[in-house]
Parts: sequence; structure tokens; C-alpha cells
Amino acid sequence: MSERPEGIFETASGKLGQTVYENQAEGCGPELRFFVEIAFVPFEWDDEAHRPLLRIDNLMVPVKNWQGLAGQAYEFPYAPKPGSLESAVLMFGEHNPADVTRIEFGAIDNGKLNCVFETEVDFEIEADRDDLEQIEMSLNLSLDVEPLRVSTSLEKRCQGDADQIAGALKNVVDPSKYGSLEKLPGGFAYSITG
Repeated sequence: MSERPEGIFETASGKLGQTVYENQAEGCGPELRFFVEIAFVPFEWDDEAHRPLLRIDNLMVPVKNWQGLAGQAYEFPYAPKPGSLESAVLMFGEHNPADVTRIEFGAIDNGKLNCVFETEVDFEIEADRDDLEQIEMSLNLSLDVEPLRVSTSLEKRCQGDADQIAGALKNVVDPSKYGSLEKLPGGFAYSITG
């Protein structure tokens, strides 16, 4: 395990996405899931330009809205243990596994959510890069918060009726913490309020 090489993997931006997920065929949902994307400042490595992206999927924690994350810290086991997060750094044309072991959410400031991530990225497995091997990263940044999307399967089950969708979500999401439910290209979403 090595530390992050100087001058690379500096954070450029980040976003917190959120979805009400449902898959009735698998007996799943509806449930509130979050994902995080962190874009890094472009850099050169071995005379190649890179624009890596860290993606963390299916973050499920016991909150009913994104504001509930503020002030919370969560620890996760290494993959593939139960409870580990699905995460990877997209670089070298591969999804390089990233073990996110800790996320600490801070305060909400100007509609953004501050957070600190602890992760270890393995560039040896998929990208077969001995020059980077496994890198430990601690990332501190503010996340832009995206609207709360509603899964297509839930929209179809409720036949696109906004009142039925809201009714199906009452035990999963606290709608008072969001704006209105709106029809958008590709589905429904709750807008974000302060």
C-alpha cells in the first residue's frame, strides 16, 4: 500500500446523487439509495492525459433525506464482505476497485454537503499497473446535491401518477425535506431545496 503520489488525484468536483430504487421482481424496495461521483483534476501519467472519476454506488444508510447525512459518519468493510460499498476509479479504461472504508459527512453549506472519504484504490487488478499498485486516499470536499430521482419501475407501477408515487414513498422518504415532485425527461424527481 502506498500513499497518493504528489500532484495527482486532486479533487476537482463531486456530486451526491440520490434515487428511490425498486425492483419488485427481486423483492427490493422501494428504498433510498445514494451515489457519489468525484472528478479529479486532469493529470498526466506515463505521458498520457487522464481524467479519473471515483464512483461509489448503492450507499444505503438509515436516513429519509439527504440532509439526514449531515454530521453522520459511516464505516464499511473491505469488499467483498457484506455491507461493503460498490466503488471504483475509472482510469486506464478500467473500473479499478476502490475500497471505501469510511465516509464522514459534515455540515451543509450553501446547499452543498461537506464530506471526507477514506479509500484504497487497487490499480493492479484491472489495469495491471505496477507503477501505481494500491493507493490510499483521503479526500475532503463539498458535494453538489442532485434531485431525488424516482426509479422507472416505481414510476411504471404507479402509472406515472405523481400522487401515487408520493404515496408509495411516504415510508421511505421525508418529502417535506424536498421540493415538488416533477416530471422530467427520463422520469420523475423531487427538486432540491436549501
